[in-house]
Amino acid sequence: MSEASGQPLSSKIATTFRQDVVKEVLKSKFQNPKNKITEDAVELVAEIAKVMVVEAAARAAQQASSENKKRVGLEHAEAILPQMMLDFP
Repeated sequence: MSEASGQPLSSKIATTFRQDVVKEVLKSKFQNPKNKITEDAVELVAEIAKVMVVEAAARAAQQASSENKKRVGLEHAEAILPQMMLDFP
C-alpha cells in the first residue's frame, strides 16, 4: 500500500493489460475449445495480473534500494520471485 494515501499502489497505475490478449491467453489453456469466458472474468484476471506486476516491480525496487543500487535490474526481480510465488500461489 502507498503510505501517503492508504490506497494500493496498483490503483494509481493507469497501465492495464489488453483484455483481448488476456482472453486469448486464457483460451489457449482451455482443454475444451467449446469453453467460454465472460468479459467480467477477463477483466478480473487482467486486474489481478496488473496487481501482481506492480507488486513485483515495487518489491524489486525495494530490493535494489536495500542494496544501495540506483537502478533495478533483472537480478533484483529474480531475488523477489521466490517470495512472490509464496505470496501469490
